[in-house]
Amino acid sequence: MRFEIRASTRSHWSWVLVNETEETVVESRRGFPSQAQATAAAMAFAQLVARAGRNLAGVPRAGGFL
Repeated sequence: MRFEIRASTRSHWSWVLVNETEETVVESRRGFPSQAQATAAAMAFAQLVARAGRNLAGVPRAGGFL
């Protein structure tokens, strides 16, 4: 999966997470006034997801789902 930063309108940017087949997995619910801010928001979201994955309850640590 990868993040893409897209221009929503001339002055608004958003981020989109797409999978290997180019399907949208999730996208930002708000627009950002700059490409840099949309990029920072995508990076922050990625960190939150990574943290949530490390804190899954009831999932075996070694050889888990991923």
